[in-house]
Amino acid sequence: MNHTILTFEGKEYKAKFGLSVLGNTIKDLGVDMIEFLELSKTNVPLITPVLIFNSLKKGNPDENLTLEQVEDFLDNDGGLNSPQFIKFFDAFGRSMHTEEKTKIQGKGKAPVKK
Repeated sequence: MNHTILTFEGKEYKAKFGLSVLGNTIKDLGVDMIEFLELSKTNVPLITPVLIFNSLKKGNPDENLTLEQVEDFLDNDGGLNSPQFIKFFDAFGRSMHTEEKTKIQGKGKAPVKK
């Protein structure tokens, strides 16, 4: 699964995952991958709104969401205890685990015969 549905203020939004979401989040935070991974352990409140913002932006290209709106969505939904925050990170983690498991097990699409 490369997305989940988050509901804020009674409206559903598609939150997409992928390398571009991660890359844009790292770029927006002004850090490198190693710093991002460290921040994900030590400063979740810093990375969360930016990560979810980029995920929602990719999943809802016709919406003109801003980072401030996403911060407000999360704050109004309970902050770090927000059910949508928890749902997002659960799905995000499973998407990363599934991809990693596939790589390790060597599963995936069969090679194209020439």
